[in-house]
Amino acid sequence: MSQNAQYGADRDGRWESLIEVIRGVAPHLLLLQEVDWLADTDKAEAAEQALGMSLAVAPSRNLNTAVAWDPAVLEKLETETKYSATDMHHGYCAPRFNPLGLERQLPAPLVAISTHLTPYSAEVAATEAQLLIARAYRYGGIGIVAGDINHCPLHDPEIDWEAVQPYNRTSRCLPRDSEDEPWRGNRIVGKRFRDGEFTDVGGHFKDWQATGKAGLLRVDQAHVTPALRPALRSYKRVDPGPASDHYGITWELDLEAVDTTLIRSYT
Repeated sequence: MSQNAQYGADRDGRWESLIEVIRGVAPHLLLLQEVDWLADTDKAEAAEQALGMSLAVAPSRNLNTAVAWDPAVLEKLETETKYSATDMHHGYCAPRFNPLGLERQLPAPLVAISTHLTPYSAEVAATEAQLLIARAYRYGGIGIVAGDINHCPLHDPEIDWEAVQPYNRTSRCLPRDSEDEPWRGNRIVGKRFRDGEFTDVGGHFKDWQATGKAGLLRVDQAHVTPALRPALRSYKRVDPGPASDHYGITWELDLEAVDTTLIRSYT
């Protein structure tokens, strides 16, 4: 599951409501964005208790990302946040896991990256995506990149851009040659994931519902590496009600179906 908590959830009481939504889903893996208060160790420990999950929080220049997991299902090996606070606007949290209880031991760890790409420029967000694509492949190529991607998926239908705020159009649309030219979404971030041979999970299941409640766009996305594509089983949007301005997204993976012939050495 991936969920943008919306800035300030800890101060206005929404975090407690969001925890109830998450516990209702009961994910084995949870990717969070805009959870800056969880950088406080005491608050992170309280969140672990409330969620019934273990938690890793990444450093950030702006709003922190985090990953939580069920330790009965996933054994954490290490967490990478190497470039989070230096090379990205919001950052990323990239723990590596050994999935437990499988009939076969996977030859590479599962890398689960929670991220929040910059909302201010599709071109800069595409550069951030390139970094994350490399990190997802770094440990063998069983990888997920998910979170608030903020920009147009590759194949989703065009939205009514005239109903979108001007500042979002300037960051998420292609430049126009004149005021009369219609707005068109800038698909450069989606192209980066495609060229990295990732599968957009929502697009794979032909679910193009918007996840940003105000922006009309499917900004919250999950992308998986080729080794994980055969493991995809389902995808759905989760409505957190007033607890967040973003819908959550969930997807099911059958890790017995990972294509281990697609494991690759990082060189």
